[in-house]
Amino acid sequence: MASVPVSHLILFIASLVIAAGVVGTITTGVDRVSAAVDDAGLDATEQLRTDVTIISDPSAGVYNASGNQNVTLLIKNTGTYRLAPDGSDLDVVFDGAYVRPNATSGEIVSVDGANAWSRGDVLRLTIDTNQIDGDSGLADGDHRVFLSVNGDEELFQFRVEGGN
Repeated sequence: MASVPVSHLILFIASLVIAAGVVGTITTGVDRVSAAVDDAGLDATEQLRTDVTIISDPSAGVYNASGNQNVTLLIKNTGTYRLAPDGSDLDVVFDGAYVRPNATSGEIVSVDGANAWSRGDVLRLTIDTNQIDGDSGLADGDHRVFLSVNGDEELFQFRVEGGN
C-alpha cells in the first residue's frame, strides 16, 4: 500500500518540475515579445515624427550652379524629429544608383549655430556627381534624386539641358 502514495508523490513532483519549466519558457517568450513591441513602437514614433520636404525648384538650376558640376538641393525639416546637421541621416539615390555618404555634404542654412537639423531648418545638400558616374558632368535629360530618412521618402526630378 505504501507504493501507491510514493508513485503519486513522484508523479506530482515531476508535474511540478515540468510546469515550472513551461512557465519559465512562456515567461521568457512573453518578455521577448514585449520588448519587440516596445522597440517597434519607438521605431514607429521616430518614423512618424520624421518628415522632410525638398523645397528646391527644379527649374531654377539645381545642377552646376557653382560651376563644379554638383547638384545642390534645399531640404526643409518639416517633422518634429531632430536630424544630423550634415545630412548624414539621409540615404540618397541618384538616377537609380546609391550615393555613398562621402559623395554628399550638407550644411544648415537657416539657423544660427545650431548643432542639429530641427523643425523648420533648411539643409543645403550638395551631391558630387563626379563621384557618382566618374564623368565630367551630367548628360542632358531628366534626372531623379530619391531621399530617404527614417522611413520618410522624397523624390526630386529635374532636367539638364543645353550643356550645363
